[in-house]
Amino acid sequence: MRQRGRKSADNLATPIVDGSPPRLDAPPTLTDPERTLFVQIVEACAPTHFVPSDLPLLIRYVEALALADKAAGHLHTEGAVINGKPSPWLVVLEKCQRAVVALSMRLRLSPQSRADPKTLTRNQPLPFPKPWEKHAG
Repeated sequence: MRQRGRKSADNLATPIVDGSPPRLDAPPTLTDPERTLFVQIVEACAPTHFVPSDLPLLIRYVEALALADKAAGHLHTEGAVINGKPSPWLVVLEKCQRAVVALSMRLRLSPQSRADPKTLTRNQPLPFPKPWEKHAG
């Protein structure tokens, strides 16, 4: 019997061909710019980076990126001030940027979220000498 309706997140993953984990496929609900961003992001990350449960967040992330691009385009062509008032695209851009920052952290796409806090400070020099490195004098 053929199923109707939405595909599950597991069914949206690309099947395993070479033994590596499946990569998520862009759902058909995305626009062309969103789909392009989705594919670029998924392919730029390790095959194990995203799992099917990440799909809803990843969809919102690419939607916010695409809408931010659209808002930025309007601001570039129309200007930030229209008839003496701030462009409504300023609010759209600001809200999209907030969403992108928050979702990039959740999806571990930002440099800060990829850094391991346990090892981050290990390679930084201390602003003072270690007690065992003090010279007797």
